[in-house]
Amino acid sequence: MWQLLKRLFEIAARQSASRACVALVLLAAVASPLAGCGGGGKGSDSAAEAREEAGGEGEEASEEAARAKQKANEAVAIKREEAELAAKRKKLEATIAKQASEKHTAKKTHTHEKSSKHAKTHHSKSSKPKKGSSSKETPAEEAARKQFAKEEAQEAAAFKRRAKQESGG
Repeated sequence: MWQLLKRLFEIAARQSASRACVALVLLAAVASPLAGCGGGGKGSDSAAEAREEAGGEGEEASEEAARAKQKANEAVAIKREEAELAAKRKKLEATIAKQASEKHTAKKTHTHEKSSKHAKTHHSKSSKPKKGSSSKETPAEEAARKQFAKEEAQEAAAFKRRAKQESGG
């Protein structure tokens, strides 16, 4: 059948414009039943095409709704993760501040006790600059800061993985 259509098209190309039009009309008449793929032939072709178009539009609408729902879910997940990060950050900062204030008050109490017991000895020592006071950060604070940075990096990596997984998967 396709060979016949090919021949008709070649003949139409060689002939004059009016004969080419006639050949193309014949070609269209022969090709239209073939395009329906033998679906019954009693007008069901046009009904089937209408259903396919309507189904296609319905599929597009459902896909659009699914995409919108996925974007909304991603936005909710991002907000939730940001809230979790903020809560962890506040908790860690509060812990660091608490540790710093406890150490500060402990040092004051300890210094006060020494000065009341050994006033002369303590004053002579306090006039010398301390070697350990050059760093502004205690080892505990430094460890807490490093731990905080590590957790932040892990959470950022997890966030990126989730975003990539939700957008790609």
